[in-house]
Amino acid sequence: MTKEQLLKMDFEDAIRVLSEESNFITSYDTLKDFAVEKLKDDNVGLALHILEAIYNTYGEWYDYDYCMGTLETPTPLLTIEDLEDYCEQEEQQ
Repeated sequence: MTKEQLLKMDFEDAIRVLSEESNFITSYDTLKDFAVEKLKDDNVGLALHILEAIYNTYGEWYDYDYCMGTLETPTPLLTIEDLEDYCEQEEQQ
């Protein structure tokens, strides 16, 4: 999706499309389930890191790289402007 296409959409439609295109956009429920799994795996530190992030900055959608573990903190995505970084670069004519 290009930035131009993004700006023509409402947030919910845009986030759903971009979540399918990007591995870094994740839902609250997916993050919460991930934290529960980490807790079951006895990785309490990572579980706590994720749970604190979603508790302190509630959103329905987050930017998070699961490969980074505690080196990255989930960041809520709340507005269309938050999604611009996930858009393809538009080609110069």
